[in-house]
Amino acid sequence: MTTTTYPVPYPMQSRQDLIVAGALETELETLRHEYGPVVPAVMPFGEGRAWIAIGYAEVQQVMSDDRFVVWKHRGNNYPRLRHSEGHKPPFRMAFDKMDGPEQIARRRVLARHLSVRRVMSMRDESRAKIERFLDNFIAMGQGADLMTQFVEHVPLSVIADLLGVPEDETDVFLEAALDHMNGRITSEEQANAHITKVNEYFDRLVARRRAEPGDDLISALLGDLEGGIWDDEELGGVGFVLLTAGHDSTASIIGGILYWLAHDPERFQYLKNNRDVLPRAIEEFLRVVPAGTGTRVRIATEDVEIGGVVVKKDDGIHPVVHPANFDERVFTNPRELDFDREDAPHLRFGFGPHACPGNQLARMEIREVLGAVLDRFATLEAAQPAEDWREQMLMRGPKALKVNWTLEEPRS
Repeated sequence: MTTTTYPVPYPMQSRQDLIVAGALETELETLRHEYGPVVPAVMPFGEGRAWIAIGYAEVQQVMSDDRFVVWKHRGNNYPRLRHSEGHKPPFRMAFDKMDGPEQIARRRVLARHLSVRRVMSMRDESRAKIERFLDNFIAMGQGADLMTQFVEHVPLSVIADLLGVPEDETDVFLEAALDHMNGRITSEEQANAHITKVNEYFDRLVARRRAEPGDDLISALLGDLEGGIWDDEELGGVGFVLLTAGHDSTASIIGGILYWLAHDPERFQYLKNNRDVLPRAIEEFLRVVPAGTGTRVRIATEDVEIGGVVVKKDDGIHPVVHPANFDERVFTNPRELDFDREDAPHLRFGFGPHACPGNQLARMEIREVLGAVLDRFATLEAAQPAEDWREQMLMRGPKALKVNWTLEEPRS
């Protein structure tokens, strides 16, 4: 590896919804080749020295080494991607901002309620909703926008069901939650107003579910209060975390997969005719299709050697998942979409104690959406195919995907 000293640290971007991952990937791949798998960086908010981990093993280390923490030892102005990331009120303490035994205990309870069995019990109802959303989309006619008129509805509906949020109430807080998730917040006042709006909604929802429990996650977690695991404030924090992470990232991934298939008719037909390949194909799409620039910034609690550099105590380090999933040291021909790949597992849902607890829910949604689309459409093609679609699909998630189609003939 040729090593060079960069004159300035790499400037990380905050506006995830505007990042074109094709360009970002090229830059970070160059950095990995010329500098190394851990690179000095400037975060858009906060003060202090920061790094980005862009190698597969290094991202795994940041996510699993207990010397890198997500919450403790942070000041109010640590280097970070978002203007407000839980460093002071009104942002609630929640499991994703804890470390050690506290975090493990809460994740264990949450994992029980997000088990494969629980997720599978939601499959039939989720598929029925997906079919209704597809009916509405098809009724709009050729050239309709698959992203805004179909894809974005699915994760919101599923996560609302899981949390016990009536669908007609989601507009109360959705814009505020997504502004925060996508880095659109530009002032502390805006951040506080948005977070307070979401907090207040989930406070009301927790109170309602305490009075009238239902078959939903909030009601189930209320039953764990007696064990001392959760308090009311944390329950509101759970709602916020699962809403933002469970809706926006899943919609981006589904949109990216359908963007690929709408521009690649041969792949679409291959999956239609080889359904047994679908589980492997989904995992490969999860490796290739981005859902953001990475995960929460960690802070080093002591000097840590990683990737050939020493991250000093109190430095921030940001594990960037997407380039790690293209690390040629780990993946053979990493830029190739290979449904038969047997390389290392992707890091799309993180790694270690802070791995996404809702990964089985996301997989179920992706599987049911793709199954429904492959069943209903004989063909599906982008209405305005782009010559550089492979670069375009490497965006965080298409904002629009206008398609034309032919439907499968009804079975007699």
